[in-house]
Amino acid sequence: MHYAETVKATYEHIMEKSKLLVEMKTTELELPPTEDQYIVLNLTAQTLSSEKQNHDQDLELTQVGIVRFITVISEIVSGWGGTLIEANHHSVTATFPISEPDAGSYSCMCGLQIFNAITKIINPSLIRDGIDMSFQCGVGISIGSVYGFQTGLEVPLNSLYYGEAIESAVEYANMSSGSVIVDRLVKERFERVSSDFKINFLPYRHHEWVGYKMNVG
Repeated sequence: MHYAETVKATYEHIMEKSKLLVEMKTTELELPPTEDQYIVLNLTAQTLSSEKQNHDQDLELTQVGIVRFITVISEIVSGWGGTLIEANHHSVTATFPISEPDAGSYSCMCGLQIFNAITKIINPSLIRDGIDMSFQCGVGISIGSVYGFQTGLEVPLNSLYYGEAIESAVEYANMSSGSVIVDRLVKERFERVSSDFKINFLPYRHHEWVGYKMNVG
């Protein structure tokens, strides 16, 4: 009986606090919301493992694998001039300022290098160290608006981002595992920049979404 009363009282208390929060007048934010055009790269990843995992001693090794994955991806993104805005072991999102003339080609090369790093560096290192996991991913790249604002919260996130470019990049990343899919604007920006790499963009359709799959010569 005491437990039920405690749960009921806690529920009612939190509900009252929720009502007060939505009725509070919003104070002026330290950093106003921003709206800018960016090239957005989204990586959607799957972690694979065998059915013979020993879950009793698996957690620490899994943590090592995930940290290794995020650390390497972060280094690649920053190396190509991107900014990581969201990252976990299932999804990574980065922005590239559209004001940079090479942002289109750099974001594409970033996506390609992520694939190579996963297949040639990250996954082999996990096998070498006896970590029973591997990564597969798809990469989507799109141009459009990105909105950012401060939530005022320390946990879970103080900064949130959304916008058409992020939504489109996520859709393209989910279209095909093992490929870089870009939108028409990214394709055209890349083609305007001279490059020593021979890149072909092949039309790629998935349901109502149409993008271009990058093939490297």
